[in-house]
Amino acid sequence: MKKGISLLYFQIFTFLKSSKFVMPSIFLLVLQLSIYYAIQAKPVDFMNAIFQAEFYAFIIAIWLGFSSNDLNDGITEQLLILRAKKEVLYYSINVVFLFVISAFISLISVIIPLVFHFVNKGEFFDHVSSGGDFLLAFFLFLGSSFAGVSLGALFHPRIIKEKKFALLYVLLAGLFSIARVSMVDDQEMLKYVMWVFPTLANHSTTLRGGSYFSSIRVGQLFLISLFYGLSYSYIKILILIKRKF
Repeated sequence: MKKGISLLYFQIFTFLKSSKFVMPSIFLLVLQLSIYYAIQAKPVDFMNAIFQAEFYAFIIAIWLGFSSNDLNDGITEQLLILRAKKEVLYYSINVVFLFVISAFISLISVIIPLVFHFVNKGEFFDHVSSGGDFLLAFFLFLGSSFAGVSLGALFHPRIIKEKKFALLYVLLAGLFSIARVSMVDDQEMLKYVMWVFPTLANHSTTLRGGSYFSSIRVGQLFLISLFYGLSYSYIKILILIKRKF
């Protein structure tokens, strides 16, 4: 347990010490702020704003997940694995680290509309009954961000050695995830292939049952996104254990 916590602290410290989180974080702030500044009509539709913010959070999550693969070189990774004494432990801690990144993205994404809500004395959005709406939005962000960051991290240098191909594949994966619903609607046969990508695109359709977020539906979507993230991480771990340095 102590080794796992130590490894997690090391990965978080390395991440914060590097410059890899700076640009994605700036882009996340700019994109999220642009949603609420760009909308002229007030009050703002809370659900529409959150869905748009979720797409931005997902895109940045893929970026951060892909960038996190370069935090440690091969020698450092081997030393960390030797310290952990078990490859599975090291890679499992990396999954926890990705979840921490997802929580970071989600906090930023939910704090911004929360600030707008309080600054405008609760009159900025068309319907926000309580802090529970922001809490549900946080879990919506958390699930999609974890799926995104895990998808980005799947394109590890030891899995796809050519950097340019890895970058191309991660861009395509992000595009397919966002356009999944429209692509399947256009070509129904694609549903047998596109299921491998997160269900982010149909979140708005699933939650369009009323004026407020449904805790049950948000919980279901969170678990589905969590499943996708864990599945990507599991596949990555299996491949990395099989492919030695």
